[in-house]
Amino acid sequence: MKPKNQKVLILTGPGGSGKTTIANLFVKKCGFVLLDGDNVDTEFFSKGEQWFPENSKKLREAHNKILKQTKDMFDNGKSVVVDYIIFGHYLDFFEQFGKEFGNNLDIRILFPSQEELVTRDKERNCWTTGAERINTVRKEFNNLRNKVGSEKFIDTSGQTAKETFEKYFKC
Repeated sequence: MKPKNQKVLILTGPGGSGKTTIANLFVKKCGFVLLDGDNVDTEFFSKGEQWFPENSKKLREAHNKILKQTKDMFDNGKSVVVDYIIFGHYLDFFEQFGKEFGNNLDIRILFPSQEELVTRDKERNCWTTGAERINTVRKEFNNLRNKVGSEKFIDTSGQTAKETFEKYFKC
């Protein structure tokens, strides 16, 4: 029997929006398990390039693998936080998860200002996205606003991940 409050949370948004740090807070404070979607899709895209149109089929395969791994964790009684930019087929990705997890699914799109994203990207210790790609991905997410609902978007500008977590989330 699954716990009543078992959840799947998709944390998405452009690179530098705070997804990984907030996902780790869910693990630490709420007992969620983490599924790093960017890590999973590296199996399909060792050199990146997920967003190239010619890679659409492989991207869907990566999304299916992320869904399967999430389902396996959920079926084992775990609440799961999925940390993933998604890179395309956003609505299909959300729809697949919605069909699988229904009311146990929550989606949050972390969406700081363009300027904040570029600043965060430059300060990162890991790979950097670059201003052009950040702008493109941010526009892609913004185009989803009316389809997924503005209430799913969280402006993390001027906030630490901990501040965002405390303001918008609870265990």
